[in-house]
Amino acid sequence: MPPADVAPRLDDAAFAALLQRAMPELRTFLRRLCGGEHDGDDVLQETLAKVWRLRSSFDASHDGVAWLQTAAFRCFCDHRRRQRRQPRPAADLVLALATRAPCATELRDELERRLAVLEPDARALLLAFHRDGQTLQQLASERGVPCNTVKSWLHRARLRLTEVRP
Repeated sequence: MPPADVAPRLDDAAFAALLQRAMPELRTFLRRLCGGEHDGDDVLQETLAKVWRLRSSFDASHDGVAWLQTAAFRCFCDHRRRQRRQPRPAADLVLALATRAPCATELRDELERRLAVLEPDARALLLAFHRDGQTLQQLASERGVPCNTVKSWLHRARLRLTEVRP
């Protein structure tokens, strides 16, 4: 009979059976914590490997699922801590740089480059409408065409601006 101060232990087969029974509950628990299937499954594998290495410290007189959930939560915390310490991927940096507002000079140069592609009439029409604030009716009467014709011309000029390669 073992001494009173020694906790009961499980053999490897019984411990493996405990892990097998608890795995679906642990998977659900970790996926909720991680917010996704991929990270949750990674942390689950990490947890299973860790508790297998530490199986000799498991006290069989206590609740095995609670012990496993505690280990899983600690692995989750370690996983998050490692994620925060990792450098950001280059794609995130490119996105951060791309989302910065361009300076006024860059905007002006880009606008001039795109406007230069337009025919002179289309460019004058766009500038009169957008820059000078003339109404569709004013533009139509100046050119002696119906208002819908001016709308069509403006629409085509805007489309042409979007087709210009940066």
